[in-house]
Amino acid sequence: MRIFKTGVHPLDVQLGGGIPGGSVVLILEEPGAGGEVFSYHFAIEGSNSGENVLYIATDDSEKDLKRNINLYFPNYREFTLISLKNREEGDARGYLKKTMHDPLGGIKTIIKNERFDRTVVNNLTYFFFNYAVEDVSSLVRFFLSDAKEKESAYLLLLTKGMLDGKIETMMKHLCDGVIELSLKEADNEIQRRMKFIKFKGIIVPRVVIRYDLTDKGVKMESTMRVI
Repeated sequence: MRIFKTGVHPLDVQLGGGIPGGSVVLILEEPGAGGEVFSYHFAIEGSNSGENVLYIATDDSEKDLKRNINLYFPNYREFTLISLKNREEGDARGYLKKTMHDPLGGIKTIIKNERFDRTVVNNLTYFFFNYAVEDVSSLVRFFLSDAKEKESAYLLLLTKGMLDGKIETMMKHLCDGVIELSLKEADNEIQRRMKFIKFKGIIVPRVVIRYDLTDKGVKMESTMRVI
């Protein structure tokens, strides 16, 4: 079985080496928790390892996304970036112009036409705001099927608290792994915490992990609190 390192070593240790191939993992995050920085680590780890990486951004233009990544990783090896925000400006891939008038269908077309080892979708909230729930759940099921067929890995981000609770529960049910990122104010500081909700093929870590966002990306504490 392929194992995909996340690019954050303490997280990989907790996962027994990384994310198992054939998995779709959901990061359910509170606003400001830094889920996008985790996604940068995941994409860059794959790119630096010579894997074919697809990163789909819904809120940032390609230019803004590259600038954001460069804040933490100035010398990263570039990978395929697709921004839905500037899709009408044109992209390098010819078939992209034909398909991205319908982003949801276009994403399926792109993935069918090329084999990606890792795919990041930042953020699924966009699709729930613009498509019927059934259409988005169909997209996630497509990701699940593609991941298992190609033994690849998907990382999906979803903002916590912006959608109906039933949608969050559905997403937790569909995905193979669920990681929750939250914020807590304590001692006049903002603490960021991670906990594992579920993970198929892995004994779910029974810890809450403290982490910070630094100029090098995510930094995790070596001491972890057992749930």
